[in-house]
Amino acid sequence: MPQQRRETQPKAPTERDLRNLEQIVHRLINEQRQRAKLPPLNWREDVARAARDHSKNMAERNFFDHIDPQLGAVDKRLNRFRIAWRACGENIFMLYGYENPAPIAVQGWMESPGHRRNILYREFTHTGVGVFYRQRDQRFYLTQIFIRPPGGTKR
Repeated sequence: MPQQRRETQPKAPTERDLRNLEQIVHRLINEQRQRAKLPPLNWREDVARAARDHSKNMAERNFFDHIDPQLGAVDKRLNRFRIAWRACGENIFMLYGYENPAPIAVQGWMESPGHRRNILYREFTHTGVGVFYRQRDQRFYLTQIFIRPPGGTKR
């Protein structure tokens, strides 16, 4: 009897896998900052929730942009999450075909002048990363939000 080749989709990452990818991005970004003799960015879970929300919205509403057509730019989205900030910025990335998109995203950001500027901006002190996986086309959506809270240099 002839054998039939069966195409199978890769197993979707779990929520735990996605949170792990977020931490890998955070670590890789801080390695880039360390190379540039800058202090590391501190993790903020509330900022990560805002980043996850943007990644999810891009995937579910089929857009890829810093400006959400319904919710606006990063400053408005941070305000929606009641996150106080004095300075903010954002990097986004979308890709498919990789089990571990974290190093690819960070490398892509470092090769892009505007994204690199966000990563190495001395004023940013805190960050959160949000990764969302869209099963139907195996795409990863990554958002990293950078902030400096109001009130000085508190780290």
